[in-house]
Amino acid sequence: MLQVIRDRAQGFFAWLIVGMITVPFALWGVNEYFQPSHNQAVAEVNGIELSQNEFQNNVQTQKRNLRSRFQNMDITPMEAQIKQNTLSQMIDEELLVQTAAQQGLRISDALLAARIREFPSFQQEGKFSSAIYQQALQGQGLTPTGFEAQIRRVLLTDQLREGVSRSVFVTDAEQQQAKRLEDQQRLISYLLVPSSRFADKVTVSDAEIEKHYQEHTAQYMVSEKVSVDYVELEGNKLAASKPVDEALLKQRYEERKASYTTPAQWHARHILLDVAKDAKPEVSEAALKQAKEVLAKIRGGADFEATAKQFSKDSSNAKNGGDLGWFGAGQMVKPFEDAVKAMKAKDISEPVKTEFGYHLIQLVEDKPTIVRSFDEVRAELLASVQKEQAETEFYAQVEQFGNLAFENQNSLDTLLKTMKLEKKSTGLFDRKGIEKDPILSVPKVLEVAFSDGVLKEGYNSEVVELGTQHVVVLRLKDHEVAKPKALADVKEDIRKTIKQEKAQTEAKNLGKQLLEALQKAGDADAVAKQHHLKWADSQWVKRRDPAFKQVELAQAAFKLGRPEANSALYEGVNLGAEGDYAVLAVLAVKEPAKDDKKADPQNRAKLQQQMAIGDNESKQMLSNLKAQAQIKTFADRL
Repeated sequence: MLQVIRDRAQGFFAWLIVGMITVPFALWGVNEYFQPSHNQAVAEVNGIELSQNEFQNNVQTQKRNLRSRFQNMDITPMEAQIKQNTLSQMIDEELLVQTAAQQGLRISDALLAARIREFPSFQQEGKFSSAIYQQALQGQGLTPTGFEAQIRRVLLTDQLREGVSRSVFVTDAEQQQAKRLEDQQRLISYLLVPSSRFADKVTVSDAEIEKHYQEHTAQYMVSEKVSVDYVELEGNKLAASKPVDEALLKQRYEERKASYTTPAQWHARHILLDVAKDAKPEVSEAALKQAKEVLAKIRGGADFEATAKQFSKDSSNAKNGGDLGWFGAGQMVKPFEDAVKAMKAKDISEPVKTEFGYHLIQLVEDKPTIVRSFDEVRAELLASVQKEQAETEFYAQVEQFGNLAFENQNSLDTLLKTMKLEKKSTGLFDRKGIEKDPILSVPKVLEVAFSDGVLKEGYNSEVVELGTQHVVVLRLKDHEVAKPKALADVKEDIRKTIKQEKAQTEAKNLGKQLLEALQKAGDADAVAKQHHLKWADSQWVKRRDPAFKQVELAQAAFKLGRPEANSALYEGVNLGAEGDYAVLAVLAVKEPAKDDKKADPQNRAKLQQQMAIGDNESKQMLSNLKAQAQIKTFADRL
């Protein structure tokens, strides 16, 4: 099987960027300098360690994703399950990476670059933007090196998975059977019992509200909040901190003088009387004679442009009167360029010999070389040199910045005094941060602010990159633990919730009564009328029918059997988040017309069927790899 995978793995599955970022990888960045070297493993897979740092990073990413999806939910009770799921995912990915490497699968640099350039998140007006790419990674606390390692690993495991899918074979008979089932239709009708029918009939007591509050307190919490003190180090604030020597500016000017120079350009016409390189002397002499005759015509008053159209042998521009357009140094052969440089505007040259023959040249106009003076570019040079100095100073200071924060973990004072920086403070914020705040909208800052080291141990944080030449260290100032909202504040919300639940229960109970009555061979119309309900018009639906919006009913219809003639099969179905209930009736089944055509190997249904089977094969392969692997986990390090 693995050889088949290797032979056939040529593509990759569609994948989402968020999915990629949750996969464990070793990242490199400025933070790397300031972390303790001790990094325990949370698991070993065939002798390869999965580090505690990677695990913690991935747990935090999973938490951010959950908070983004369920903004009002306290995920604290899910902590253990999140950690277990993350560890399981890391082990699965490591097994797949090891297997792919053993089978010789590789992701080329060209493929990696192509895939990254395809990400819409990194594009501007449909094209890849390096600036957007850098900004997006910085916003996630990633570096290009680390992120590209992530994507290479994801592509590698997807290549292995797709190899499994491509190794699956579906016969024509299986495809045709699947297609018959897919195209089968069922005639259905249904009674809708809306929960809103009972909304005004149910009551909620204070005791019920109290009970619900006690049983679902986690749903009514004030989020945990912190405030932090922080210290920033910014390269742009170092730019003007030192004076720049004038001699250095002049040195930079001389070094970059070429970039401040606009080279001379010429606009000319010519008439070419061609001579082959191996032509005999008499042929060359005849061409020179003709050139002089043509020149005499022009100097006698003939129009150069018209004469070029008549006599020039340069097929590329003769029809345009010999117009060569604008050109710069090095674009023409040397004898031609030397002649042009010696001319003034409107001059017409004597015959000029080149490897192509004899030229008569008319200089239409010229633009002289322009060199911007030192005084003109001084401000630009000054800004550039100051930026260079700031970069050098920043990278010299950033390591000291991190070391001071790490070596004096219980206070920012040493860092502040040594580097003469300013301490700033935030107000209280929760794990979602504060939108558009330059500090508290950065995901990595929020992750660090609520990390165990800062929140529980009270240490200074690691160094966090906010952007280009912009880093920060923070420490806890105040902490408010999550706590239940007062019952009085949520009482009406709870009342609405319980009323909805009761209305849903009433709708379901009535639906079951209707179902029981129908299954006792009662008259369908009479049963509906008795409860002031009406059957929906019957209609034919397919298993996947985009025109039929009640997806739950269509799914239930195809789970039931085939009704006998002049009878129906009934089933109760819960409908959507509103809590409505429906009694479904399947009245008839219609098979698709028999198709004797040979199955198309590119048929979409067949490919989908292969993918479904391939997915099962992938899961089975992973299960087998786990059974054969040596896996150790260290629960006390999670």
